[in-house]
Amino acid sequence: MRVGTRNECYARLTALHLQIRKVPAATIMITIMLRCVRLAACLLLVTASAPAAATNPTEGLGYDPGADPFEQYQSAVAQAAAQNKLVLVIAGGDWCRWCHVLNRFVTKNSDVETALHDTFVVMKVYVGDENYNEDFFSQLPQARGAPHFWIVSPDRNVLASQSTGTFERGRNGYNKQEFLHFIAQWRQHGVESLAAR
Repeated sequence: MRVGTRNECYARLTALHLQIRKVPAATIMITIMLRCVRLAACLLLVTASAPAAATNPTEGLGYDPGADPFEQYQSAVAQAAAQNKLVLVIAGGDWCRWCHVLNRFVTKNSDVETALHDTFVVMKVYVGDENYNEDFFSQLPQARGAPHFWIVSPDRNVLASQSTGTFERGRNGYNKQEFLHFIAQWRQHGVESLAAR
């Protein structure tokens, strides 16, 4: 479609106005009502499907405000012991912009995702207005933001508390090499501590 000059646009609008004047008012009203009904139907379809995604904790980032972090922790520690891994507790929520950035970063970099899951059993715990999980987080070193990492051994010792800010690159991403280095350090630590058992 070509964008016309001001005079061409004015001429088209005038012609359109003259055509509209020839159409009976009842036809115009019916057309408007039909469009409103179509719009309402579309909005109804969109809103009907939205609540299911919002209430399903498997959708989004995996931070479930209704989950019991103590049960999650027991399960993660048992899995880590069985698989000779460490537990990576991540505090965050779907409300957290950097949690979205972290999720996007990990899922878009398959080498990071593989290394992360080869080294850690990842446990995401919601922290936010819907549930601060104060009883759970009071047992860990204090964090000053989200997302935040705690590395825990299978024998339940907190080995480190780590802000993800050290991996940030600019305002919208993470430094891949720094992140992989972090994982490699903990993989080596995990191998050494498990060999000492």
